[in-house]
Order: sequence, then structure tokens, then C-alpha cells
Amino acid sequence: MTIRNDTYTMYKGKEYRILYHDGMAKLVSKNAEDLEKGFVEKVYDAKQFKYTPKQLAEKIYTLIVPPNEVGEVYSIKPYCLYQGYEFFILREENGHYILSESHTVTGGPLIEKFDFKRVGKYEYEKAVKKEDVDLVYEKKTLMPNFFK
Repeated sequence: MTIRNDTYTMYKGKEYRILYHDGMAKLVSKNAEDLEKGFVEKVYDAKQFKYTPKQLAEKIYTLIVPPNEVGEVYSIKPYCLYQGYEFFILREENGHYILSESHTVTGGPLIEKFDFKRVGKYEYEKAVKKEDVDLVYEKKTLMPNFFK
């Protein structure tokens, strides 16, 4: 399963990542076949910004269209059940899921119970083997005010 953690929409029957761009929808693809739909290749300026070799090697294609040409905009966030509790999956890395938890009323005890490591003021992470996770699923949330 590919971990998706971004904002998406449908365009011409296909799901794309979407960004807000000056009142327009900026669609993002990693598929060169989308060049046939009018997408253009994003060219990175390695001298202007600090890009990693992986980022420079990865091809990205974008297309800017009016909001009325895309479907509903929604956020997709990955979650899992780990030892009976729900956690947000921050990313996948070296055969592990990096779970994330914030220090909230319910999160505090779980942070201590599962020995999460502090990575920010209120942010905690824990790497767990993929096979130790009971269930991985996505939560989809509509974003009706994306263009407002």
C-alpha cells in the first residue's frame, strides 16, 4: 500500500494531488503519460534551491486549470491500528511506519506507554515494523472551501 498524505481531486477521471495556485487548481502527477493531457514537466533549479539528488531525479508534471474543471477537493491521511490504538502514519521508511502523535489529552498517556520520541515541541514519533501494525487505512476529508 502506498502511503498517501496530501490533498487530492479528480480531473478527467483520474486522481491527482492538488495545490492552490493564485485561485486556480495546480494538479501534480508523476506519470509522463499525463503530458498528453497538457501537463508540463517541472524543472528543478538545483542552484537556486537545495534539492536532494532523489528530488532532482524524480520527474514531476503539473497542470494549472480553473477550479470548475476539477472534482471535489479532499484530504487523505494515513492511519493504522497499533496494539489496539489508532495512530497517524507520518511516513514509510526502511520497512517501518513512522507513527506520529501529538501531546494532547489522549495522546500524552499513549506517548509514554509506547515510548514515542520527542521530535518537536508537541510532536512525537515512533518507528514500528510494518508487520507489527494490525491495520492500515486512510481517512478522507472533504475540503469544500479549498478555493475560498
